[in-house]
Amino acid sequence: MRQVRLIRHGESAANAGEASLDHATIPLTPKGVEQAYLVACSFRTAPDLIVTSPFTRAASTAMATFTRFIAVPLETWPTQEFTYLEPGKCADTTVALRREWVDAYWSRSDPAFRDGPGAESFLDFICRAQSFLDLIAEHPAQNIAVFSHGQFINVVAWLIESRPQHIDARAMANWREYEITNHVLNCGGYTLIKLVDDATWRVSISAPQELVEASSEARCLLPDDSPMHAEKRLQETVSTQSSNGSVDDHPPAQLSAREVCQVLREVTFGRRRMTRLGEASWDEIYAGHFHVDIDGWWLSIYNDCGELDYCEECRCPDGRRWSFDSGDRFGTDPIALLSTWEHRTIEGMLHQL
Repeated sequence: MRQVRLIRHGESAANAGEASLDHATIPLTPKGVEQAYLVACSFRTAPDLIVTSPFTRAASTAMATFTRFIAVPLETWPTQEFTYLEPGKCADTTVALRREWVDAYWSRSDPAFRDGPGAESFLDFICRAQSFLDLIAEHPAQNIAVFSHGQFINVVAWLIESRPQHIDARAMANWREYEITNHVLNCGGYTLIKLVDDATWRVSISAPQELVEASSEARCLLPDDSPMHAEKRLQETVSTQSSNGSVDDHPPAQLSAREVCQVLREVTFGRRRMTRLGEASWDEIYAGHFHVDIDGWWLSIYNDCGELDYCEECRCPDGRRWSFDSGDRFGTDPIALLSTWEHRTIEGMLHQL
């Protein structure tokens, strides 16, 4: 039996009503991070492959499962959300502010229409979903977990169940009705199953309520180290720094390990982006220093035979530096200040750079 579990990302900032600057980089909320953790704990066995869309909210949701099954391959496929509105005009807008544009797009009922630069047509969207179905049909992995988005998940299910012969205005309207009727909740989705003798996939609903059953197990495994606890620690750090006056117009002369640790924590929640500096990947270096950039923060991290060991040095955008030799008043480094979950998440991200 072959199985593909399609999972929508956890609650994002946009889902919570916040404005978003870029459709692709919307982060998860604390609730979304906790949902991602529950998804990870809902797997009774490790999948053969973990797939994520390139969008931050899906990748952050997938990372919780990847850190639980660190040996499972993690791949990025073009399973991102349907971007039918021009991204440029949507910058710094909320879902409510975009409502009029959304209604106008669907009222047009033109499958070939593109709203502007960077936008997809409905035909583009259908082709991308069909390519996904072709890929999973031929892929050798028998059990795949795919972290994606509500509309993409629904169009895959619709293609399987409706089998449209032509993608015209009627088909477009039919899918829109299907999407509204079968709205996928955060961390909900479908499971696609194909038995040996099946010609097509069977579709079953995976309700997010089922994750509640994994809640007690999740908290039992790591009672003080869930993403929600990590988010709380991050907020407490920011609050403490603000009350102590360490975040103001006159930063201290020396960068502290806790400031660097906070930046790393923000990476785990998708609030900052970490990129590789240099040609060699984390796995290629294997043992040695690995340099990354995090929104202008330069870090040298030591790779100890593929494992995240310690931070050797850091320079922040305002010119302050921290180094392992200087340490801080506790004699530790930013990596040592991370929780187990945060450490595993950062390590998993490094493997993907």
